[in-house]
Amino acid sequence: MGFNNDDYLKGQITKQYRDPKESSVKQTLDYEPFEVDETLMEKVTDSDIETLQSFVRDGEATYADIAKCYWNQVLKYKEYNAVIALNHDMVKQVEALTYDEANDLMYGMPVLVKDNIATKDMPTTAGAAVLKDYQPEKDAEIIKRLRDKGALILGKTNLSEWANFMSTDSSNGYSAIGGQTKNAYGEFDVGGSSSGSSVAAALGMAPVTIGSETSGSIIYPASQNGVVGLKPSLRLVSQDGIIPISETHDTSGPITRTVKDAAVLLQSMTDLEETADWDAESLSGVKVGIIDNETVKAVYRSEDEEILSKVKGELNEAGADVSSIEIDEEGFNVNYLNILKYEFNLGVASYFESSAFTLDNVLAFNQQNEEDFAPYNQELIRQSIEETYTDEEMAETIRQNQRSARKALDKAFESVDLIVTLSNYATVLYAAAGYPAVTLPGHKRLSGEPVGVTFIGKADQDMTLLEWAYAYEQHLKS
Repeated sequence: MGFNNDDYLKGQITKQYRDPKESSVKQTLDYEPFEVDETLMEKVTDSDIETLQSFVRDGEATYADIAKCYWNQVLKYKEYNAVIALNHDMVKQVEALTYDEANDLMYGMPVLVKDNIATKDMPTTAGAAVLKDYQPEKDAEIIKRLRDKGALILGKTNLSEWANFMSTDSSNGYSAIGGQTKNAYGEFDVGGSSSGSSVAAALGMAPVTIGSETSGSIIYPASQNGVVGLKPSLRLVSQDGIIPISETHDTSGPITRTVKDAAVLLQSMTDLEETADWDAESLSGVKVGIIDNETVKAVYRSEDEEILSKVKGELNEAGADVSSIEIDEEGFNVNYLNILKYEFNLGVASYFESSAFTLDNVLAFNQQNEEDFAPYNQELIRQSIEETYTDEEMAETIRQNQRSARKALDKAFESVDLIVTLSNYATVLYAAAGYPAVTLPGHKRLSGEPVGVTFIGKADQDMTLLEWAYAYEQHLKS
């Protein structure tokens, strides 16, 4: 768990800000802005979904006005490299939309989508030079669901290339297609792999964005950029049409500025019929356990103990019953790197089956000019191709990992209702278990670097988790 040590962080800062790479295939946002009222644009890009819908209902703005404001906001902050491409078709689509209270809340709302998620009207590249012109024939299932409810796909967001499963020495937020994404708050690690979605949400480039996670790829960049990031329960969100790393671990999820908006987007992406009871007092009486394992504390940074002390006080003030807990150490003793290599190779071949495109093609293409196409190496791609495992061996490893992580979390949940830590410090637990986690903004280090407070919930209790997250969010605002 050395991801959080000083050498790692200094290395990331050097790569992201001192010596950022840029490939010959990097896309540029050469679009023209629309003429929009600056006062309206400021209001729109600072609003949540319910407020945006009220603007249209009350005649203060049209859906076209809103879409154009966000389009311009992307261009305003294009130097952050959060967005790879904008969708011209959206501008035509939005003109026909009119308000109706019977519509889904996502109706007419622009969405920015991580560029490993298939969109039939825009390339889907995973940030890779070899996929620069890859155009899917159909939308990913979650995109189809959103379009069916009237949502608009504003564009595609940058990511750590191949969702950060390419290099053993990667720069978070870098891809050949998108360049180096920059943190919304300053020269801090932007986090990966859903860096573009997180920065776009933080800078108001869309009311909501979509990221994806295998292990920390929503939670960490959301934490680093001061936004809400939800890693849903495994299998809640369809992965159909999303370029995979690991069938065992992958999920997509919302990255937004408010908990309510995360819930709105989650419901529009899924069949989840459960609705939230938004009660600012819902943490009252909830038993909260703050992880106190030395395994986790070993990755703390200098201010983390103080931040967690504040978090404990805030949760107590919100009515929760807070204590320190130690998770069964067996839950941390999972190693899924080999699973990811095994499933990445198979998953890419399956995803591109109709074109017979495989990781071998990726490796060979990049080898033509590695300095340009793979400046941070492509060792994980190479290892995914060359290392061999049997189906039985992998199935048993997956079973053991899930059993260990779920047993540890379920045992903890016998004494508490909710588990809390910072950022992605306990990712290994919820990722292996497939349980939901949400990170919440509100805290910063003395340097101004955001750090998220992360709630881990019980299996398939995503909406309950969001209700408690909302109560904490409201307490921080009060």
